[in-house]
Order: sequence, then C-alpha cells, then structure tokens
Amino acid sequence: MSEKNKRKAALLGLFVLIMASGAAGAAKKNISISLSKKEIRDMDSSGLILVFYLKISNSSSSPYYLSQYDYRVVVQEKDYFFLKMPLEQPIHIEKNGDTLISLPIKITYALLFEAVKGIEGIPKIPCYVTGLMTFSDGKRREEKTPFAFPGEFPIFKDLEIEIHPLELKDLTVGGVEFTFAFSCKNENDFEVILEKTAYKIELEGKAISEGVIRGENRIEGHGKRIFSLPLILDFFEVGKELFAVFDQPSAECHFSGEAAATSVWGDFKLNFSESEKIKIVRQ
Repeated sequence: MSEKNKRKAALLGLFVLIMASGAAGAAKKNISISLSKKEIRDMDSSGLILVFYLKISNSSSSPYYLSQYDYRVVVQEKDYFFLKMPLEQPIHIEKNGDTLISLPIKITYALLFEAVKGIEGIPKIPCYVTGLMTFSDGKRREEKTPFAFPGEFPIFKDLEIEIHPLELKDLTVGGVEFTFAFSCKNENDFEVILEKTAYKIELEGKAISEGVIRGENRIEGHGKRIFSLPLILDFFEVGKELFAVFDQPSAECHFSGEAAATSVWGDFKLNFSESEKIKIVRQ
C-alpha cells in the first residue's frame, strides 16, 4: 500500500473512531424530551396562556433532577419572549420512567402586536418554543437536553352584546309581563358555544331579574344569535316603583354576567357588561 493510501486509511479509521465515539456518547444520554400535548387557557380579548405539556423520559436506573431551563418563543420568525429559569427546588425526574411537566406561556396581545408588527388581522398565529433543560443526577453527572416544539393560538375577540327593546305584553299596577332579548355577535373565525350563561338585568339601577341560560347555544364564526327571555315580575315583590319605570317610553338598562364557553381552542369564560338606554315597546 502506498504512503498516500496509508494516510487515507488512517484518516478514514480516525473518522470512523470519532463517529463511533460520538454515537456512543449519544447513546449514553439518559434524558429525552417529547411533546405530550398542548392546550389554551384563560382566553379573552387581552390574551391567553398557551401551555406545552412536556414528557421527560429518564432511561437511567437513577433519578435525575431538573435544575434549570431556558426557552424562547418565536412568532413569525421574530422573538416574542425569552426566559431563563434556575429552580430553587429542582423537579424530581423518576428513574426508568416518564415525568410530565407543564410549560405555560403567557401571550399578551398588546405586547405581541408591539413585538411582531402586522399580525393583528391574522386569526391563527403559528409559533414555536425552543430551549434547553439542565438535569443532574444529584452527584457529578449533568445532562443538557435541547427541545423545540411548534404551536399556534388565535387572536380572540370578545362577543359583541346588543340589548334589544323591551317588549311589554301586559302592564298593571300589580306586575308586568315582558320579553327581554339580546343578541351575541361572534367576530371570530371559529364557532363559539355558550354552554351556561349566568346573567343579571337592571333597569334604572334596579335589579329586575337574574338567571342562567343553559344548553349548547352555538354561534358560528362571524355569525349572530338572538336570545329571548320571557319574564314576569310581581311589583309587590320587586318594588312598586318599577311600575313607573315600565310605564315610560325608554329606560337605562344594564345587562351583565358570565358565560362558560367552548370552542375548537378549548374551554374558556366570557364576562360581559353592557349598558344602554333601550326602548320599551308595547305589543
């Protein structure tokens, strides 16, 4: 074999040795991180929390401890958020098993729109989280494990509430029978389902009715739904002064409450509070 070929063989052998050494080093890794699931919490018109549930797998026969981590959130190829977090109390990672941890990321629309220009009108925003976790076996061994996972979230808009004129069916000195109606307009691209809506109605500062609307009340994306509530009041119970309120052509109305809602993005709560001067119409 020529000297040139000997050198080539030696270099090839060294390359194989390095690759084998790297593979052996990689094989010695005890910790791996995978994505278990994602969910959205506390969604409203100010923002939401995007939660990544990460499964940390420990193939070692000894427990490990997550001592610190850092991560970066990237939206539209721009950095939105960065955090480096040393843990005063390390998280115990079971030996020969899996440990589930959550990585909640607060998305505030005002801050997002400032950091990433021109995304206000995009209904669904893609993003990804990337970072590094540092683990220790409590002795001398330490492992640094990188991770990167994609995600997405909506730009949520509150439902628009409109109070309709009161429709009187019967008004006497003893009480009133009427229909209170309101509409909910959904400006989002996705369907919103109101499953339980607690409400309170006030006229001229006086509470006249409280109740709960139940059932799957679906409002399609960019759609509207009208709700009608037939009500009967006894003035001897709620106050005789309300006769004068219903006997006028209009009144100040305050309609407020909270709805338990769901959508393709998960469950959330909707708070509403609307005040209008509404007409009182006799049928």
